[in-house]
Amino acid sequence: MKKYIITTESGSDISKEMIDRYNVQIVPMHVTMGNETRPDGSFDVQEVFDYYDKTGNLPKTSGSSPQDNTEVFKKIFAEHPDATILHIGYSAVTTVSFNAASVAAEDFENVYLVDSKFVSVGAATIVKATAQFIEDNPDISPEEVIAFVENIRERTHMVFMPKTLQYLKAGGRVSNLAFYSANLLKIQPSIVLDNGYLVPGGKYRGSFDSCLKKMINQFFKNHTIDPDSVIIVGAPGIEESQKEMVFNLLRENGIQEAEWMQAGAVISSHGGPGAIGITGIE
Repeated sequence: MKKYIITTESGSDISKEMIDRYNVQIVPMHVTMGNETRPDGSFDVQEVFDYYDKTGNLPKTSGSSPQDNTEVFKKIFAEHPDATILHIGYSAVTTVSFNAASVAAEDFENVYLVDSKFVSVGAATIVKATAQFIEDNPDISPEEVIAFVENIRERTHMVFMPKTLQYLKAGGRVSNLAFYSANLLKIQPSIVLDNGYLVPGGKYRGSFDSCLKKMINQFFKNHTIDPDSVIIVGAPGIEESQKEMVFNLLRENGIQEAEWMQAGAVISSHGGPGAIGITGIE
């Protein structure tokens, strides 16, 4: 029987419960604030927002390095010499992380890599589904596991709504004109993942809560989502009433249970406080 161990980057925002349940090993990405670079996941995400409020500068995010991956791979093989590592990478077109993992893997046998083509909980959704698939099929070949990932990533959908466009504007992802026009017209755009890229989704008009409702309902109208695959992600700054509203909307759309995960520092550096996203597999 093969022993598979899945690795992924910290930017996948996988919960501790999922890490413990499936023994997922995390490779750190990094966040730089001023002259200090720290591993993602080693500090409270609120510090990202505090730093921006204090300095007016966005933290800089960076992918994992070959050395980061090497350290994780070495640790796994030291504890499980006969293991097969499956690295499900953070979207390769958004960061150097996947390339770094590829470089590190050259020094090891039995390391297989596949690009999730997603960020944050989009990648987490794929990791969870793959871990369950391996658990149900322990003797499966690495090639068959990769084929499974390549299949479900094409059926995975993710959309999120930033509560403010200030962070996207500061990062150069939204123009000044679009920023001020959105504020003036009370337009809330959504962001979707398309072949690994973060691109504009639907535009909704009204209050944030009203637009969030429209986005979630549209998500289920557009896609026939497996109810067991739904994950919600939220950045610090979300009100309890908004959480309750989201779960009520899920129930209205036939989703009785869904996992809520905390947005990490990497995605929060772009989405800002109060952003909410949803992901699921069609």
